[in-house]
Amino acid sequence: MSGIDALNIAKDSLLTHQTAINITGTNIANANTTGYSRQRAAFSTLVPSVEIAGIERIYDQFLGVQINGQANDLGDSEAKKDALGRIEMTFNETDGGGINELLNKFWCAWEDLSANPSGQAERQTLVSVSQSLSSMFRSYSNELLSAQDDANTRIPVLVSQVNDYASDIADINARILQAGTEDTDEPGLNSLRDKRANLLSGLAEIVDFHYVKDSKDSISVFLPNGMPLVEGGRTWELDVVTENQTSDPSFYDVVFKDDTDKVINSSITKGKLAAFLEVRDTTAKGYIESLDELAKTLVEKVNAQHKLGYDMNQNLGEAFFVFDTGVEEAGYMKVNADIIADINKIAASETVNGDGGNAVTINTIKDELTMSDGKSTFSSYYSSLVAQVGQDVAYVNRSFDHHTNLMTQLTNRREGISGVSIDEEMMNLIRYQTGYNASARLFGAARELADTLMNLVQ
Repeated sequence: MSGIDALNIAKDSLLTHQTAINITGTNIANANTTGYSRQRAAFSTLVPSVEIAGIERIYDQFLGVQINGQANDLGDSEAKKDALGRIEMTFNETDGGGINELLNKFWCAWEDLSANPSGQAERQTLVSVSQSLSSMFRSYSNELLSAQDDANTRIPVLVSQVNDYASDIADINARILQAGTEDTDEPGLNSLRDKRANLLSGLAEIVDFHYVKDSKDSISVFLPNGMPLVEGGRTWELDVVTENQTSDPSFYDVVFKDDTDKVINSSITKGKLAAFLEVRDTTAKGYIESLDELAKTLVEKVNAQHKLGYDMNQNLGEAFFVFDTGVEEAGYMKVNADIIADINKIAASETVNGDGGNAVTINTIKDELTMSDGKSTFSSYYSSLVAQVGQDVAYVNRSFDHHTNLMTQLTNRREGISGVSIDEEMMNLIRYQTGYNASARLFGAARELADTLMNLVQ
């Protein structure tokens, strides 16, 4: 081996070890960077020297898919947990003062009135309790509608975030395609792959999808219905529209921006976007319908019986409750203004003789199986509604805790594979530094040998 050959070998070795040292330094610098996958210099023998064949990105793609799946489930349960937590507070009657307690007071007020049909205090108490009950129905209804509206307002925000993620993923696809193929393992490309993996995880929190990667390291992202969000450097944006296919014209429907007539709500089955759609269109809507049914049936039964009785003026009773503007929903339930103005219009008597027979009959309504197709009383029906809310809240809380724990385990596994160990990197740094120093000494010796040979020639 000539002195010139030795110089070339030493130079290549110096550059190789310098590159390895730089990669190690990058790993150490990004030890606390979220989503960073450590890199490793892959040495290969090149007789009579050595070179770096490539810079490996230590990343488990299968684990990445699992993490995205858990991010999808976690985002779904987290959104439901937040939304149902608010609804749970509405139906929290542990401190009293809710519909259940007021219903009991309402029936007791009729019982008290039956014992003293002409009593002004008993009549005033009945009106006061009835107003409180109506007000509570309206309050619960408004709270549920507000929770439904809150879920609705989240939808365009999440759709905008989906578009942002898709745009960023497409941009990275384009940059990777421009830089080279998947075989080009440069640190810059590895950094782009890490960013793209983080974007996919962020997207998975919002909406469910599947993706494929081609031979050029470009990925395509599709919704569960097969419609694309990203293909290479191209994106298909989502949008929201109103007055389309939902029952409420103020609610947002999700569509593709280039096909606004086709609603894709049902194609979004997991993630935060699906969760808020479900809370809005199914969960909260179901609670509202149950509360409306309770209020409507209560008003119908009480009014029907009240109209069969006689008031203090020996006139037939009129409607005790009314629905403001005629809308038969809990949010519009009120006590008849005429009765509030004149409590003597309460028809407590079964006859014109001023007895309390009609008040007795109205009080017995509480024990009738009037709800759930003749299977439940008013009280048991409402208790079932409260229990259903509690069960739904408990389920999403368990789901959230379960998916949080699974995500923690998967993240720890990812860190064990792709994360940076400072101790390991420092040992690598020492090893590469030793190789660099040895190469420098070889370079010095080769230069002396070359100088000696040149002097001999002269």
